[in-house]
Amino acid sequence: MSKHIKTSPKVIKPFVIKPVINIKKSTAKNSGFTLIEVMVASVILFSVIATVSMIYRGAFLSSEKANNHINITGVLPSVLAIVQQNIREQSKNSLTELREQGNAWQIKYQWSAKLLKFKSAPDKLDVDSGDFVKPPLKYKLWQVSLTLEAKGLTKQYSYNELGWTDD
Repeated sequence: MSKHIKTSPKVIKPFVIKPVINIKKSTAKNSGFTLIEVMVASVILFSVIATVSMIYRGAFLSSEKANNHINITGVLPSVLAIVQQNIREQSKNSLTELREQGNAWQIKYQWSAKLLKFKSAPDKLDVDSGDFVKPPLKYKLWQVSLTLEAKGLTKQYSYNELGWTDD
């Protein structure tokens, strides 16, 4: 005879991970940044912002200054032509000092000229008499001082210009 053994089916329980809870009390020390840490981070952040803004400001000012130099240099040939024309026209007069001011392409200019020399052409040989003849005074050499100004930038130039009379 056989013995019947009654066996009950085994139930497999699923594996459950239970979280381990640390029952230590949470303190304010572990809950975030300290005041010192926040202050140090703020100082570093503001230092970086200040440095970057100073670099940007320096670059911007340098760019503006370079742009003003370019504007003045670009207008210079036109202003020199105006000055030359005025000196040649006014050399016909008996003045010893000239001055004028004006604007050209948003560049303010002013110039003054002082008479350095008033001379004649070299002596000519008169073939008939064999003597040297001195021509009349005709040529004037001027010392010109020119000042150009644009948006706070001022450049000064000094040069000589020739004018003559119609005699």
